[in-house]
Amino acid sequence: MKRILYFAAATAITSLLSVAGCDGGDDGPNPGTGGQGGDAGGGAGGCGPDCASGRFIRLHYRLQGDGDVSTWGVHFFGTGVVTEPAWGSPQLFSEKDDFGGYTDILIDDTAATETSWIGLIPVQCDASANCTKDVETSVRWADLHPNADNERIHEAWITQGQAISREPPSSTGPAYKISHPNDFIDLGNGSVRLMFRVAMGSTGTVRYGTAPDMLDQSVTWTDSDDINARGLIIDGLTAGTTIHYQVSTTLVTDDEQFTDESEIMELTPIAVVPVVATADWANWGREGTMYQLIVRTFADGGSPTGTGTDADSGIDPAAKDGIGDLVGLRQKLPYLSDLGITSIWMTPVFAANSYHGYDTTDFYNIDPSVGSVKDFKDLTDAAHALDIKIIVDLVQNHVADVNPWFVAALDPSHADHAKYHDWFLWSDEYSNMFTDAHPFDPSAVIWSCKNYMCYHQIFGGQMPELNYRNPEVRTEMKNISKHWIDLGADGFRLDASKHIEQFDDNNQTDLALHGTHIWWKEFNAYVKRDVPRPAGSVPVLLAGENRWDDPAVATNMVPYAGDMDSQFDFPFRSILANFVSGQSGEPADLVKYFNDLRASSAATVNGGNVNHFYQRFLSNHDLERPATQFRDMAGEHLTAVLKQAATVIFTMPGMPVVYYGEELGKQGKRDKLAGAVAEGDWDRDELIREPMSWFQDLIFADERQSDDRILRHDIDFAATNDANAVTMADAGICMAPNPDYPFIKFMSESEPASVEAQMSDPESLYSHYKSLIQIRRTHHFITNSDVVAVKKQDTATWYEYSLTAGGQSLTVLLNRTATDQTLARTMVTDLLSGSNGPVFNVPAYGALILQVVNP
Repeated sequence: MKRILYFAAATAITSLLSVAGCDGGDDGPNPGTGGQGGDAGGGAGGCGPDCASGRFIRLHYRLQGDGDVSTWGVHFFGTGVVTEPAWGSPQLFSEKDDFGGYTDILIDDTAATETSWIGLIPVQCDASANCTKDVETSVRWADLHPNADNERIHEAWITQGQAISREPPSSTGPAYKISHPNDFIDLGNGSVRLMFRVAMGSTGTVRYGTAPDMLDQSVTWTDSDDINARGLIIDGLTAGTTIHYQVSTTLVTDDEQFTDESEIMELTPIAVVPVVATADWANWGREGTMYQLIVRTFADGGSPTGTGTDADSGIDPAAKDGIGDLVGLRQKLPYLSDLGITSIWMTPVFAANSYHGYDTTDFYNIDPSVGSVKDFKDLTDAAHALDIKIIVDLVQNHVADVNPWFVAALDPSHADHAKYHDWFLWSDEYSNMFTDAHPFDPSAVIWSCKNYMCYHQIFGGQMPELNYRNPEVRTEMKNISKHWIDLGADGFRLDASKHIEQFDDNNQTDLALHGTHIWWKEFNAYVKRDVPRPAGSVPVLLAGENRWDDPAVATNMVPYAGDMDSQFDFPFRSILANFVSGQSGEPADLVKYFNDLRASSAATVNGGNVNHFYQRFLSNHDLERPATQFRDMAGEHLTAVLKQAATVIFTMPGMPVVYYGEELGKQGKRDKLAGAVAEGDWDRDELIREPMSWFQDLIFADERQSDDRILRHDIDFAATNDANAVTMADAGICMAPNPDYPFIKFMSESEPASVEAQMSDPESLYSHYKSLIQIRRTHHFITNSDVVAVKKQDTATWYEYSLTAGGQSLTVLLNRTATDQTLARTMVTDLLSGSNGPVFNVPAYGALILQVVNP
């Protein structure tokens, strides 16, 4: 995924003056300090005449733990603030009260309406305007607590790392109530892990039994147990038999005893028999080649009709609109079949809130811009006729914040609020959201707040995480998978699959109890065994995105080997990049990495599985394309370097994955396009998702240059299709993927990285890919799980390795230099060139795939 969307705060603000310290009991001036960011400077002053006429939000703030609250402040923005402080110069909590510190935010009259809002980020900034952030939230003046002494002040209270409170603290006593009493993780083996939350240092009991009036069994915890991290296990249950249970807790302080008791609840445990037998795993995956594409930018088959259904196409082929769709993809299946592709991974095609589709709004329907359910079914039928399997990108980790599930969950007045609220993970009074570690961005938080509630997220507030501690969520995901398998899907790419139970990662929970692994074993067993499929169907493939880029931590992937058939090998891409860039030794040792990881992944004691295989690739929709990545290093030898890198991918055991256009040398890089503020100043993912290059001749609607002279184009898809009418086969060219940013950077008017320019050229990168795929299919022993890989040479000139299985063998030699090399070998044939030796001339960064010739 990865598609992190954070609020870009105060992008064009110059004023550092802000208002603080308007005392609710005094209409006169009350000096305060505002706009102060450590030693960074800022404005100082009181509210002056504004105290007599303005409206204010009084924001109270207190820290959890030690520290000086006056070194913290608030950055605010929105539709009603009078002056937004510049980032790095927050308005400080310089006034003190019994709660902690507070400050007054001057708002205009519109902010007092129902629709105006103000965003708030408590921060602590240093002299260089580097800020540590608490969780971002927002308020409306009209919702907040009126000050008893001054009607022009409304108040709110924030404890660091917790949701905002609109009411004054009712007690100074400790939190002790039971939170999330319904949450549990079903371990599938007669045990459940209850995931309620209670006060640290409390004791308690869970009584349970087969009837509400017969809670005759119990489990307990002590004041030293970290219940909120580990949960509480109930063992010895019977699958399919409902149990009833009640949680009670006691917290004793120096002065008082606090008790709480939940209502009597119920749960029905399930039995999960993990997939173990070799025949049940999708081993067919390792034997073929996967092609990843973005439907919107692959091939345009027509315009949306807006009336597509399960029975009717959603695309009118009479008028192309520049947006790729399922009809266009179906029309281009012969291209993929001829290339040798055996499975297609489509990035999300479900109804979504964005162009990229990773924020789902409806899991049961196709996004209307790319077709209908019928178009999906037609695609799978046509693909299967060509022996191509369809892999659906299933985003189980999160949904869009406009998904009807979340809309209902966020609104207590919604008719479905009670059903969907617990489908998401909400903070509570035991949370310290400020300290919860983000898995890959130390500067980020994993919570967002709306409607005065805070919910778990990893990829931005627009994508709330689902709660897999709720069995209804687990059942729904199973139902969704069955829906698409019934329509012809052969497998699922599991987006962000390692983040299902992020808190178990943060708490270093044991593998046997870890909610992420428990879920994927359950889901894997379901799609393999419980979804009826036609006779002769192969097992459904699960391919996980469990991303670590650093080869030093590649074994972090091992526990997932027992959960799913395959996963994308991001560390191998790093090893290969090291190799291509000229590094030597272990950081660039392809064979050592492969052998070490395979041995670790086969060890069941670590959660491994001998049937597991890795998917190896050069790029994807989140990564720089290799033609750009290696361009500066390779120079005039770029095509040779790209051929060599592809040779490695296709001769290493595992499943090769080709990102659309990679076989043509398409360029692309996540890049900043500084210019007009409206266009943004952040990395544009769109630039690594540019349209598939079908034609050599392209026409652009305009050419524009930004302030830093980066050339961008807007494709004129209609003119391009007309200009290529002779060569166009069915589907047409697409424009850029994002309708809000319809520009490209890496395509040219005469496009060498195109199908038309390369298809008939035997020396082209396209032809090299096609040869590699054919070699792999013909010599399929290299895809065997027991193939032996041995490094033969590792010098400044040559890297050589052999692959042996079932009495067959191939040897791969890679020229590591920028000059031609000569190699003497007898009784061998180079499968790439057809040359039989005894002398082979290997060009700069060239490759040989040698097979022994039988005498």
